[in-house]
Amino acid sequence: MEEPVPETNLPAWWRPLSRLHHRWVEKHVVPAEKAAAELGIDFNALAIRKALGYQRWTYLRRLRGLAIFFGALALFALVTRPATCRPGGLLTTDQARCPTYNEYVFGPSTDPWVSITPTLGALALLWIISAWRGENIPRLYKPLYPLLILLTASVDLIAMDGGRYTKATRLSAKAAELGLPLRTMARNAASDFGNRRVLRKRLLSHAELVETAVMQAADGLVHDRTASARKIGTLAGLIAGNIADGRFTQILPPAEPPEEAAIAPDRLDGGRLAKACLCSAITVTAFALLLAGLGTPVELLVPLAVVAFVVTAYVLLGLWYGLAEATRLTRSLMSFFSASPPF
Repeated sequence: MEEPVPETNLPAWWRPLSRLHHRWVEKHVVPAEKAAAELGIDFNALAIRKALGYQRWTYLRRLRGLAIFFGALALFALVTRPATCRPGGLLTTDQARCPTYNEYVFGPSTDPWVSITPTLGALALLWIISAWRGENIPRLYKPLYPLLILLTASVDLIAMDGGRYTKATRLSAKAAELGLPLRTMARNAASDFGNRRVLRKRLLSHAELVETAVMQAADGLVHDRTASARKIGTLAGLIAGNIADGRFTQILPPAEPPEEAAIAPDRLDGGRLAKACLCSAITVTAFALLLAGLGTPVELLVPLAVVAFVVTAYVLLGLWYGLAEATRLTRSLMSFFSASPPF
């Protein structure tokens, strides 16, 4: 049974979002602290709690993209309205009057607050949900949650007598999911500290070393679950402490080098390509249906869709994994469109 969070550690009652955030953090830190004590490893819970502290500005930073979208929409309305401001023009409300900006953006005879109010309500609800799930933290500390979960799951496997196979497979899956948060953290750190090429390369290389070390420990779950789980838990606690202390280039100390520095499994590349291709296919299909409804001929839609599919997949890969990785993966994708596909 999970122990309740001590009321003395909670923020004041007039900070409800911070209280929600604090409870979520404690649900992860307290079990991880107990797991670290059972493993006998040094676990800086104070630094981790400080790193996972509530930051109001992180949610406001997310709204920046939405503000840019609405700004672009307003600019589009400002630029295109003169073309419709004529009798019989597109979206004119009648033959003698041009539409106002509100009518042009929200539709004729529509109260703007009918659209604005639900949007503001949804944003407020998302703010509450983000606080409840402990998401309002600096982006460099995002890997701490999966690391704490990995540490707790490792000790649960060691202490469990029955059902160890299922627990071991779940622990291996949690270890495999750690790579993407680490690489994302490395890219964000490089961006925050100047986005220099040498720094980005160094951070990404170190993140791959950390991912390799964790995956090598997870591979040992096949033959020695207890020792491998202990190794995974030890690594998770060590990595979490180093990230919380801001040692982004020393997440894995020299005393814990992996046996192999390179990590490029086919299943990882296949998962990345599958995710990007699926999102690209959904996006291109939606736009193709929209263009078809506007009367675009099929002869133009088909080649346009093929080109848009590849370009969209490349853009998504670039956003998620960086330009170098996107270029490498897109070359594999383009081989299917070549004259001699690799069948």
